[in-house]
Amino acid sequence: MILWIILTVMIALAAVGLTIPLVRRYEQRPQVKTVDILKGQLGEVDAQVAASLIDPAEAEALRSEIKRRILVEDRDAGTAARPFPQAAMSWVALGLVAIVTLCATALYAMMGHPELTSIAATTAAGVPQAQSAAVDPKSHPNGQVASMISSLEAKLQQKPGDAQGWQMLAWSYMRTGRPAEAAKAYAKAVAIDPKNVEYLAAQGEAMAQSEGKVSDDAAAIFQRALKGDPADPRARYFLAIHRDQTGDHKGAMDEFVALLKSAPPDAPWASQVRTYVEDLAKEQHVDLTGKLPSLLSAAASGPNSAQVAAAGKMSDADRQAMIHSMVDKLAGELKANPKDTGGWVRLMRARMVLGEGLQAAQDYKQARAAFAGDAAAQAALQEVAKSLGVPGA
Repeated sequence: MILWIILTVMIALAAVGLTIPLVRRYEQRPQVKTVDILKGQLGEVDAQVAASLIDPAEAEALRSEIKRRILVEDRDAGTAARPFPQAAMSWVALGLVAIVTLCATALYAMMGHPELTSIAATTAAGVPQAQSAAVDPKSHPNGQVASMISSLEAKLQQKPGDAQGWQMLAWSYMRTGRPAEAAKAYAKAVAIDPKNVEYLAAQGEAMAQSEGKVSDDAAAIFQRALKGDPADPRARYFLAIHRDQTGDHKGAMDEFVALLKSAPPDAPWASQVRTYVEDLAKEQHVDLTGKLPSLLSAAASGPNSAQVAAAGKMSDADRQAMIHSMVDKLAGELKANPKDTGGWVRLMRARMVLGEGLQAAQDYKQARAAFAGDAAAQAALQEVAKSLGVPGA
C-alpha cells in the first residue's frame, strides 16, 4: 500500500511540473516593445535638431533608418506565433496529466512487481554464517561474478553429473543472495553424492535462508546429515533452531549447550552460537549459570600447569627455543595430516604471537590449499585468520 501511495505522489508531482507552464498567464507579464523604443528615438532626433546638435541632413538620414526598422518590427510582430487561448491551455494541461498518469500506470503494470519485498540474507532465527563460504562478493566486480555463474551453468549443462560443479554453483548463488537457487543446486549435488554430509548440510542451510525458517523439509535434510556425521555442528545447530521454532524450547536449549560443550576450542562459530544461546535464554527466562563452557578455557592441546611452571623457570632463550620447537612440531604434524582445521588455527595463532606474520600468511595459504573444494572449512579458516590479523587474509 505504501508503494502505491509513493508512486501516486510521484506521478502527481510530474503532472504538476508539466501543467504549470501551460496554465500560467503569460499575458500578465509586462513586456517592453521594440517599436516603442524606436518611436522614442525619433523624438530624440527631433530634439537634437532643435538644439542644433546634429545637421538636418544627418537627422533626415537617421529618421529614415528608424522608420525602416519600425516597419520591420511591426511586420514581425504581426506574424509571431501566439499561444493557445487561456481556456484551450487548461484543456491541454488536463490532457497531458491524463496521458502521463495512464502511461505511468500502464508501464508499471507491465514491468513492476509490487508484491516483492526485501529479504535479509539471514534467516528469521538469526542463523550464523560461520559454516558458509566466506568470499565477499563485493570484492569482485558484478560482471565477473555473473560471468562466473554463467560459465558454471553452461559447464553443468554439458556435465550434469559433476557433484563438485553443482556445489560450486550453489556456493556462488549463496554469495550473490540467491538461496532458493542454491538449495536446488545443492540438491543436484546431493543426488549425485547422497552420502556427502557437506552437501546435505549446505542444502539445508540454503533452504533455511530461502524460507526464513528451518522447515520440516530442511530438518529432514539435517537429520540425514547427522546420520552421516553425528557430530556435524551445522546440522546440530539448525535442528536445535527447528526445535525452538516448534515449541520445544528446553530441548533446543539442551542441544545448544551440548553443541557448545563439544565445540573445538578454536571453532570460529562457537562465539556466534554462544551469543544466540544467551539471548534465547534471556528471552525464555532460563538460567544458564554453570551450564555453558567457560570462555577462558584453554585449548585442548595447550600446556598443562606443570608445563607452565617449568617454562617459567627457563631463561628467555630456552623458553623461545621450546616455543619454536612446539610450533615446528605442530607444523610437521600438519604437513603429514593437513586435514585439521583446528591445527592450522593453532599454528597461525602461534605464528602471530611470535611476530612471524609472513610465516603465518604462508601457513594460511597452505591451509586453504589443503581444504580446496571445501567451502565451509575455507570460510572458517578465513574468519579466524582475519581475526588474528594474518597478512593477506
